[in-house]
Amino acid sequence: MNIIANQQTVFLHANKTVGIPYKVLQTLLNTKASGRLTIDDPLDETVQWRVYLGDGKIHFASSTMGHKERLTYFLKRCFPGQKFSLAEEITNDYHYLCKMWNAGQISSQEVRQIFAKITQEALIQALALPRASLQFEKTTGLDNLLLALPLKSLISPVRNQVRHWLQVRSEIRSPFQRPLIEDEEKITNLKWIQPKEYELIQQFGEYFNQHLCLYEIAAKIGKHTLELALGLHPLINTGGIKMLPYQETQSDTRPLVACIDDSQGIQKIVKLTLEASGLQVISVLEPATALTTFVRKKPQVILMDINMPEIDGYKLSYMFRQSTILQDIPIIMLTGRDGVLDRVKAKMVGAVGYVSKPFNPQELVNIVHSHLPAGKKK
Repeated sequence: MNIIANQQTVFLHANKTVGIPYKVLQTLLNTKASGRLTIDDPLDETVQWRVYLGDGKIHFASSTMGHKERLTYFLKRCFPGQKFSLAEEITNDYHYLCKMWNAGQISSQEVRQIFAKITQEALIQALALPRASLQFEKTTGLDNLLLALPLKSLISPVRNQVRHWLQVRSEIRSPFQRPLIEDEEKITNLKWIQPKEYELIQQFGEYFNQHLCLYEIAAKIGKHTLELALGLHPLINTGGIKMLPYQETQSDTRPLVACIDDSQGIQKIVKLTLEASGLQVISVLEPATALTTFVRKKPQVILMDINMPEIDGYKLSYMFRQSTILQDIPIIMLTGRDGVLDRVKAKMVGAVGYVSKPFNPQELVNIVHSHLPAGKKK
């Protein structure tokens, strides 16, 4: 499915692309596409947003993680006088709310109200991203469809909130981040801070260093996450507060090998074989996604099948050699073709090696390790 947005072509198949979330979403709605759009936060790989749409309307939007934190926050905002006992782990907030509705804990009107609030806030966060990695997938849709609203009706009332989040994004990427006191003296010595801001800081100051995200703190003190973000913003700029990601990610120091092959069976064998030899493997099933994937996460060696849909290995290898970022990465052809002409053609498009399927695991390990950059070899 090719989508054209503001004179810029954005290719959306089952693969990811980089674009402006608002423009891509608007184009999907204009073409009445049905499915879900997943939006990755480019500054925090642990945060992801997802929008369900169809027939030119928004059906639901939420995060793909942190459901309990967000749901607790919205239930308190929508129903401040009620107490809800939520499960320890919530894997799908949409299904969880539908279960609450079916169990009679909330009415049909209330479940629609909270769906609208959750959707609106997710759109605020997603559309505050200037650019992001996006993936559109055609899906069967949501069970118990309860919401179908135009994008304009959801966004028009909160345009200022989108602008405010955009302004603080360099310091606070999303309400999933967790505040940590970096320098207490810098906080206590801020004589220029306004009384209203100081009062807010006193309110949620006790929750610093408890590893709570802004959604959790906002729920505890009955404030809006944006209000907390605006109050924290000057403290972060002075070095008093540090914002941690939603989930800590450990850096993987193993050499990275990419495997481009549309066969899941081959991908599994390659991954098991190479990871057992001390490497990490990134699997790419859709060759059209390889260029954008490797720009974000550059491998040391690329394994590539020749026979693939949409674009074959020869053409893809040639494209890599034209890229200033990828042109020096060794490419090893991993294929069922074993003719002399195939080997010559592979060499002509820049491949440095050739492994025939079915391959010997040790042969694969040896050839990959032999082409690792100096200092990366085991």
